[in-house]
Amino acid sequence: MKRVFAALVFVALLTGCSDDRARLRPSVPLSAGEALRGREIVTGIGACGYCHGATSDPAAPLSGGRRHFDLFGEVNAANLTPAKSGLGEWEVKDVMRAFRARQDREGNKLSPEVHKGMEWLADRDVLAVVAYLRTLPVVENEVERRSVSFVTRNTTGFFEGGVDLRGYVPGVDARNQVAYGRYLVGNVARCTSCHNSPGTLITSEGHLTGGGTVKTDSGEKVAPDITASPVYGIGG
Repeated sequence: MKRVFAALVFVALLTGCSDDRARLRPSVPLSAGEALRGREIVTGIGACGYCHGATSDPAAPLSGGRRHFDLFGEVNAANLTPAKSGLGEWEVKDVMRAFRARQDREGNKLSPEVHKGMEWLADRDVLAVVAYLRTLPVVENEVERRSVSFVTRNTTGFFEGGVDLRGYVPGVDARNQVAYGRYLVGNVARCTSCHNSPGTLITSEGHLTGGGTVKTDSGEKVAPDITASPVYGIGG
């Protein structure tokens, strides 16, 4: 089944190269193997569909439009399909910039909270994500963009910090299980974006110690401690 899927993905990649609707143009060749790896990230541990899906399902079409909440209030998740209203006009460098600098193709800032940690996603994994996104069916869905004023950006968002990574980001050797697990938790699954405890003016946020409020359309929840503590976390 894996070989069959790889063959189908390869055909889809070739089709995407000749289809004007799907112009997520690669600056380097992207293989079917990379698309398979991208699928594992996007629909698996990365769970991109939780935010960008038509429904909160990792396997849902990544057509965007659903409402989420961050420091600045409501924000709609973007369309990630290779449609004109999605990533159809984007090049690989544009996607890389979204990961590294949290900026879209026009230079507008992306939500800092929900993308936190993704700036350190390895180059090879970003390329794998691009390869997979290019195989998705085109779904035209024009998502309303949020505008954050200069005043709000520099008052409410004063402590959000700036990110602009440049250069090559290497992968982490999966044989080093602790380091690779840390990479998956912090940069692929981004568990820290919900499960870190909030920082204050005099203290930094706690790593995976919980306590932060996660707001969704269905209400608010407090993220639990997922450290190895047998009392407060999941050590038991």
